[in-house]
Amino acid sequence: MKKNITLLHANDLHGQLYFTVDENYMISGGISLLSGYVKKTREEGPTFFGICGDILQEDIWGSDYKGTNTVELINHISPDAISLGNHELDYGIAHLLIFKECIEAPTLCANVVISYLGKKLFKPSLVVDVGGVKMLMIGVLPKAFFNKIMSDEFCRNSLSFTDTYVAIRQEIEAHKNEHIDLVVLMSHFGIDGDRTLAENMPEDIQVDLILGGHSHIDMDEAEVINNIPIAQSSYGTTHIGRFDITVDTEKGGIDSWTWKRVKLTEEVGPFDTGVDELADKIVFKKKPQLDNELICRFEDCFEHKSRVLESQLGDIIADSFADIYPIDMAIIQSGSLRRTECGPDVTEKDFKELYPFDDRFVIAEMTGKEIKSAFDYLFSLKLDGSVMNGTFQYSRGFRLVVDAQDCWKKGCRVEELSLNGEPFEDDRVYRIGMTKNCANSTFRYFSIVLKPENMRTVSLSTYSDLAKHFLESDERIKAPEKNRFIMKNFEG
Repeated sequence: MKKNITLLHANDLHGQLYFTVDENYMISGGISLLSGYVKKTREEGPTFFGICGDILQEDIWGSDYKGTNTVELINHISPDAISLGNHELDYGIAHLLIFKECIEAPTLCANVVISYLGKKLFKPSLVVDVGGVKMLMIGVLPKAFFNKIMSDEFCRNSLSFTDTYVAIRQEIEAHKNEHIDLVVLMSHFGIDGDRTLAENMPEDIQVDLILGGHSHIDMDEAEVINNIPIAQSSYGTTHIGRFDITVDTEKGGIDSWTWKRVKLTEEVGPFDTGVDELADKIVFKKKPQLDNELICRFEDCFEHKSRVLESQLGDIIADSFADIYPIDMAIIQSGSLRRTECGPDVTEKDFKELYPFDDRFVIAEMTGKEIKSAFDYLFSLKLDGSVMNGTFQYSRGFRLVVDAQDCWKKGCRVEELSLNGEPFEDDRVYRIGMTKNCANSTFRYFSIVLKPENMRTVSLSTYSDLAKHFLESDERIKAPEKNRFIMKNFEG
């Protein structure tokens, strides 16, 4: 018998909750239109709605509420399942476990295991009946994101990562007697990772569909790799992905399918006023009041257009850390800067939006040999096909030259690494300043674990220190000297 169902999927919401209005007063995007479209589709026929990672976001509001405001809204929409993305790991394992309990939908991840119990930390899969079609939904996460929590000693000793193909095989085997019609992966591997997953799928594993996330791409059509359709649904709440599938429930598997990326407007679905009112209640009334008091003046409007490359704002913030603390150099995560431009007048509101995080600041002692090894690893080609698991801005005096030619085939090559014009000396100990969040992620970024005896906290509030530093600036802040980080042959 053949049955028709609809699979709706979203990904990388990143706390983007609000609609926009164009010059013709047309509303588009936002959590309220997303909710309205999901409700409408469910009323029209058998529907599954899943979100493939990155519900949360370390933005100006997420920093204050750690995503709890977003969680309340997601619960109102009632997805049938969600899978984990890298941003669900932003605040550490303790927050992630609380997040799992706050989200009412099943949170799926088949890769993470409590080692000494041999038990999955999250619900690995979900069997759901949609219009008489039994689907096995399996959540999968790349090992690179798992490594993000491995800098914590307790996690390293307690958790392990199961290879994705092994995890998929385990879940299919666990449900082999339930007459599963479709096996669907809810992935956050990125489009290249999903392609690799599908291309290398072992012959003994039957996967019918991959719903993905992480790449923030606008796909005009689903891709088919190794007979497996793959699709992602843009970024934020501007669009939703839609599969309309005919399933052969006697033979199992997909008989036919269509996919489209639906732009969320009032033309395709109703505006959910209930969600809109809830958003106003839990976000607008809770959000901190930001002041228009002047913090400082820049000489010009400075930019931070790319996380991968050196930026004017990145240089300014990194130099400020180097001025404030007794360090040889500062390294800051490019993603901690949340505005693409700022200035010339910088108010408290501007500054909070530019640098919304309040973290501890630590000094790590590392030898020159460790630093060189760390940057060699950062730019190397990883087993999962990634090259840079982190992007950074650096303080004055640091110089890094990298050749990115054919980086996706053989990784990038570090051609120059120096401080104040001198190469890093293997046996010399350097004081590297960074946020606590960065220090906790060095295993993921650089394949090193900072030892507690080689690290000390020198501030409990990076935001307050930076704000005070800028408030004390009597003159307009100029753009610092550039060329600290050069990517040769880089395309992106």
